[in-house]
Amino acid sequence: MEQQLDMEMMTPLMEEAGGEENSDEESAGEQQSHGITFTQTLLHLLKGNIGTGLLGLPLALRNAGILLGPVCLLLMGVVCVHCMHILVNCSHQLSERVKKSPLSYSETVAVGMETSSSHCLRRGANFGRELSNMAPLCAAANLAMAASLALIYTYILTDIGDPRRLPYVSTWNKFPFFFGTAIFAFEGIGVVLPVENQMREPKRFSCALDVSMGIVIVLYITLATLGYLHFGDEIKGSITLNLPHDTWSNLLVKVLYSFGVFVTFAVQFFVAAEIVVPAVCEHVSERWRRHTDLCTRALLTCITCAVAVLVPRLDLVISFVGAVSSSALALIFPPLVELIACSTRPSALLFLKDLSIALIGFLGFLTGTYVTVGEILYPSP
Repeated sequence: MEQQLDMEMMTPLMEEAGGEENSDEESAGEQQSHGITFTQTLLHLLKGNIGTGLLGLPLALRNAGILLGPVCLLLMGVVCVHCMHILVNCSHQLSERVKKSPLSYSETVAVGMETSSSHCLRRGANFGRELSNMAPLCAAANLAMAASLALIYTYILTDIGDPRRLPYVSTWNKFPFFFGTAIFAFEGIGVVLPVENQMREPKRFSCALDVSMGIVIVLYITLATLGYLHFGDEIKGSITLNLPHDTWSNLLVKVLYSFGVFVTFAVQFFVAAEIVVPAVCEHVSERWRRHTDLCTRALLTCITCAVAVLVPRLDLVISFVGAVSSSALALIFPPLVELIACSTRPSALLFLKDLSIALIGFLGFLTGTYVTVGEILYPSP
């Protein structure tokens, strides 16, 4: 009976895959010859992970401590990279299982549930356009941000404070703020599958991911530590707010960083657009579909900008978003997908590892949401 139910749940997926097998092979072949290169993949992964979250990490370090903060950033980075590899591997396994490729993040989770041995998971499962065109903008943005970060490093290295004057470990009620901000910065897992699916040589993606995330982790730890050492407890929600306005170099930092965020917003917005835009466009006629697509993207961009302008404590919003959504995307879903996607019973070690990662993400979600909402509603003096 269980095998019959499995076949009933799998039949729609297999039929859809069988009907589109030829087109999938043709598109895969076309993607192999016209996909993005290894260098372009590096640029996309770097830009997808280096954004405004980086500038808030020095403040996050204040909420963890000068000793505990860098250690936790390193551990969090290693775990997040591991979860990225888990997501890519599960996507490949599930793609072969249902004979359909490539799979997005949401499709990977959905197919994992639909093909799971659990009856409850099967019953509960419901299911910028081309990244290659964005590669030149990513290259320009990475150069601008590299110059901006070089200027920031030059300024903060002129006066490194004594680490003994700073707390090695912060109080327990401040650590959830650190978790929310840090996991927000590591939320680049959303662009992993879109980039990997459009890569010309997918077999080299693991190398590209490790190289790019290694650079990202080093940047995160060094900027957070040096920024906190330089400004101490006076550090603000974004390190650019601490820079004096009387020199051209500090003004150039903001111009370059703003330029980098502006020209590559489509890369970081890629996943959100892929989810929202099709859902809106399916309700309009073909004649107005392109206009609706562009208007929806413009509206979402304006909403994002309005939130950044109108919210007085953006650091709390970043911590809240990180605790609520980033913890789920980066830490909770990938290990759970690996468990439910296993064709055989997972080993005790694999089960313990994945369950531990998911529990860490869930605890971060609960505590981060609680303390951040409390600070927003009842700000401390």
